[in-house]
Amino acid sequence: MSVASGRKKFFGRDIAVHGPVMYLDFELDADEQHRRVMQLATGMNMKVPEDLLYVSTLGVRTHEAIEFALSACEEHQVVLVVLDSLGPAMVGDMAAAKDVIEFHNCYIAPFKAAGITPLLVDHQARQQAGEGYQSKGAFGSAYKEHLSRSLIQVEAGDRSAEQGTLNVRLRHKKTNFGALCDPFDVSLEFSDEKILASVRDLTPSDRAQEATLNAEDRVAAALEDGPAYPDDLVEATGLARGTVKNKITALKKAGRVEVTGEIRSQMERVRLVAPRHRPIKESAASATPREPTSTVAGLFANPPSWLPGQLEKYRENPGLHFETLCVAVRAAVLDGGTREDEARADEVREEVKRELVARGVPLPEE
Repeated sequence: MSVASGRKKFFGRDIAVHGPVMYLDFELDADEQHRRVMQLATGMNMKVPEDLLYVSTLGVRTHEAIEFALSACEEHQVVLVVLDSLGPAMVGDMAAAKDVIEFHNCYIAPFKAAGITPLLVDHQARQQAGEGYQSKGAFGSAYKEHLSRSLIQVEAGDRSAEQGTLNVRLRHKKTNFGALCDPFDVSLEFSDEKILASVRDLTPSDRAQEATLNAEDRVAAALEDGPAYPDDLVEATGLARGTVKNKITALKKAGRVEVTGEIRSQMERVRLVAPRHRPIKESAASATPREPTSTVAGLFANPPSWLPGQLEKYRENPGLHFETLCVAVRAAVLDGGTREDEARADEVREEVKRELVARGVPLPEE
């Protein structure tokens, strides 16, 4: 709907291509999907896009449905076709590599050849006892994933039938071109009139468990909840003990982690480094000049080693990473942990915005 309506953002991420979109439905009928689309459009504060095309294939053979859809896509200059879902559409055995490859060659490749991006909705096998959701893949042959350029796993989280809410996590597990996007949560609110969707930031505990993030960042995320021993970090991250120890050593060398002096079973307790800095603004009674790097302007003028990487992350997605940038800057220029510092969070945000504007860096959309 965002692509078809010309919207510039999808959950804070830039949409590079706009145009007609076809929804090729192998599961539901037009009445049910129309109801859902109307609810989504109301939640998005928009009309249903005229360029959102819908085809129900119930009772139609796959080769006939694909042939019709391809012809309609070319006629209407469709840029994106959504196939929902691969299971009912599949011709052949999903567990057989040769059948999956043949299906892609016969039914998916023609869309690509016509310059149309296919988005395939698929299902995972049921989760068995002791299995982690993140390690699950698409049901059937591994070639279903091998033949995909990009793979996004959607995991259902907290659900409240009484409040009509559901939280889901979008996890970018594979890309053939470019870098993986960081995972993020979407909060869904359902009612008879509309469906509202909003982005939620991952908590440090959530990031520590995310297998799509590198091990060093996961260990650092776990330490955001407070000092910990290596065994605690193994439990918090799910990483191997040797990996955790290696990453603690790397974080120490980078100046991001320090020991607390506490020892348990010959293991040192560690914590994230929180540099001592003076407040952003001097009080009238203070006669001691502050160091340049203890201000937001000073921090940007003389950036520590972590700031360029944080800014690069912000540029990838200002809407998603602005708050993370502000929190990191606030921790660097304030003593942190006091109510006064929390109350001055808005002051930090405004100073960060001024520094971004001064450097020609775009601000997030309000």
